[in-house]
Amino acid sequence: MEIDENKKPERLVLITVLLILTFIGSGMSAFSFLFVSMSHDEVMKIVKEVYSDFPGVEVILSAKKSYFTIGFVLYTISIMGAILMWKMRKTGFHLYTGSQIFLIILPLTTIPNYQFSVLPLLVTAAFIFAYSTNLKKMT
Repeated sequence: MEIDENKKPERLVLITVLLILTFIGSGMSAFSFLFVSMSHDEVMKIVKEVYSDFPGVEVILSAKKSYFTIGFVLYTISIMGAILMWKMRKTGFHLYTGSQIFLIILPLTTIPNYQFSVLPLLVTAAFIFAYSTNLKKMT
């Protein structure tokens, strides 16, 4: 029996599903953060006029343009990491993990009176843990 050394390692089905979810979530977030960053004043004016009665809207309104610009960059890095993980590259895991950690820290450091929520931390930790189980197969 001959072993094919050129054969690419296979991704687990779970990892494939998580990567697709990452493409969707980070892609939509990158797009929306870019949109808000490019038209920050107009978007904030509309949010203030239309959604002023919603609880917590004042936190969103206190986010400066830099929050959305940095968020766009971090979500873009997250997508790049997912693309590399799709190609079974370890570098992708590190890009994804780093960007996700910074995305958790970002609102804490840039939005006044931001209330930390454990749910995003748990979801991020679950994705990072799941991706890490595939690290041995990555090059």
